[in-house]
Amino acid sequence: MDIPNLTENQFAVGKAAFASGHVLRNDGSLFKTGEDLKEMYEIFDSYEEAKGFSLQKIKNNAEIECWIVDSKGNYIITYDQNGERK
Repeated sequence: MDIPNLTENQFAVGKAAFASGHVLRNDGSLFKTGEDLKEMYEIFDSYEEAKGFSLQKIKNNAEIECWIVDSKGNYIITYDQNGERK
């Protein structure tokens, strides 16, 4: 999985439209292949911060889903209107 450069123990949150799976930029517009990854990921210094951000985003807009990856690019979890998926 392509992710921006993270320091050890940082986490990145990506967002997508729940219904279509289209990946979104941080401003909510459609992310296009080849664009800067920093435009599609929010970076956090702890998993708890990343989780809190994800849950708040979904609370504010149930039509998106958020996934979390660690500094090594490992997928951790996805949060959406139905809860969590691993």
